[in-house]
Amino acid sequence: MTPLFDLLRFEIDEVNLPIRAEQIRARLHSYPLMVVTQLALAPLLVMLMWDKVAHFSLQVWLTAVYCVHAIEYYVWYRHRKQTRDVAENLYWDRKFRQLTAMVSLTWGSAGVLMFVPGDLAYQALLICVAMGIAAGAATSNPFHPPSMFIYLTGIILPLLGRLAWENDTTHWILFTMLGMFCVFVLKSALELIRTFEQSQRRRFENEILVEALIARKREAESSRQLAEQASQAKSKFLATASHDLRQPLQALRLFSDALQDTAKEKETARLAGQIGKSVNALVDMFDDLLDVSRLDAGIVEPRKQHFMLGALFDRIYGDFAPLAQAKALDFRLPVCLEGECNRQGGCDVAIYSDPFLLERMLRNLISNAIRYSHSGSVEVRCRSLPGKVALEVADTGIGIAEETLPHIFEEYYQADNPHRDRRKGLGLGLAIVRRIEELLECEVTVSSQPGVGSVFGFEVPTGNAENLVQPFVTAHSQYDLGGSVVALVEDDQDIRDVTTDLMEQWGCRVVAGEYAEDVIRKLDIAQAKPDLLVCDYRLPHGTTAIQVIRQMRAAWGEELPAVVLTGDTASETLHEIHASGAILLHKPIAPMRLRAMMYFAMHGES
Repeated sequence: MTPLFDLLRFEIDEVNLPIRAEQIRARLHSYPLMVVTQLALAPLLVMLMWDKVAHFSLQVWLTAVYCVHAIEYYVWYRHRKQTRDVAENLYWDRKFRQLTAMVSLTWGSAGVLMFVPGDLAYQALLICVAMGIAAGAATSNPFHPPSMFIYLTGIILPLLGRLAWENDTTHWILFTMLGMFCVFVLKSALELIRTFEQSQRRRFENEILVEALIARKREAESSRQLAEQASQAKSKFLATASHDLRQPLQALRLFSDALQDTAKEKETARLAGQIGKSVNALVDMFDDLLDVSRLDAGIVEPRKQHFMLGALFDRIYGDFAPLAQAKALDFRLPVCLEGECNRQGGCDVAIYSDPFLLERMLRNLISNAIRYSHSGSVEVRCRSLPGKVALEVADTGIGIAEETLPHIFEEYYQADNPHRDRRKGLGLGLAIVRRIEELLECEVTVSSQPGVGSVFGFEVPTGNAENLVQPFVTAHSQYDLGGSVVALVEDDQDIRDVTTDLMEQWGCRVVAGEYAEDVIRKLDIAQAKPDLLVCDYRLPHGTTAIQVIRQMRAAWGEELPAVVLTGDTASETLHEIHASGAILLHKPIAPMRLRAMMYFAMHGES
């Protein structure tokens, strides 16, 4: 601890100049407030004592107070900016001591001049004023220890001497109490001074460290900018290439589905099935890229509902059980733990979340678990907790090394795929999980041990069983489009023809054309009003689906629903479609999904 003597000496040299200069500047900064406070307090004290003390004495004392504070303010105002070097700071050290001694003796004289013999009430009032001034000085001036000690001494000592002069029991008790208070204030002031000096030392030490880190920060900022530019270039490339690639892929998927439906011979059917698998694998990779683009664009909004977790598990089990069986893995879903979600042999618990975003999270986690497990089991565990349900995807796969864990949620990162085997995906599954995690406000935790397996877990809120919905009903009969008039605007002849055939098989009356004007003219001739507009986003001559939607709605009303088909992934395009109120579908589109979205659009759902 710093000795009291060192504090009072307040040594200033080149070594401690930055700290001392900061203390001097802090003291100078507090000067105006200190002076104004004392100038306001002085006349109030005179008014309190006006009827008890000689008026001449009070007037002389008040004049003296204003004079010493005027001198103090003059010196402050003239030299307040001179704190640059050792000499200037030594000047202020001397001035603080001199001015503080002059001010404190002037205020301390009030303890003698205004002391009213025989009137304990006014004596107590005077003591309270002195105590308040002393406490205020100790707490508001930890910057220059010598001036603080001088001020406390000058304020308290005259009053202590006057109390001792009375030389009776009552006044000795008051003397003792005031002395104890003075000791307490000094002790508190010492702690405050040490704290302030330590904070200044740490501050300057930190500034040295900061200066050393500035170069690294500049390098990191430069690297970040390069990474952002690369990310923007990647997004721009995906947005540009996506439409051109998806357009033929959409036709390929439609033709592939049609081929599988019409193939009769065994070999033809087998080849059609292989083509379908290849197309689906390509679509899956595009879907991963698309999901990242849509999530980054911020157009995906969670639509939370109350639904049964068991329904989601049933839907997932049917898709992943064959994959696990093909690898001889024991696939268990659900494994209910320590709760009441296992009644009657199933997962009978309601949760509140977005069913489709939650499904995507689970699918990505389960897919990874099966992909990287070569023996053992994959389990989806469920545990009911107060107000929430804990979900875990556990596997006995290859595990994840500790140094790899911080990177697994990064885009395109695959720890066990250095050769970029396409069968192991693009490395976007966990990147999508991380983005959905933020939307659903649930934190995904990971624990893993190489050679033993991994566990990914998160929690979702419990739902209300009285407000249940059934988000996973997908029966074809539900999407009855019979008799619907559909306006189809698509510039690609092959896609337009195949899509028209599909819609007519679903019972729709389709009016199709390359341009909006063609479709409007055909509808006018047929005297038909469209129930739905299905439109490709990018059309000839710079026309977009947004313009077609405006034309159609101008002709048949703002309530006309629309489904926009696009291969673009640019965030501006996605936001524009989202703002129009249309349902957005990215190419290539499975016929079942197109049918479902057409039905939802005509029935006010999205």
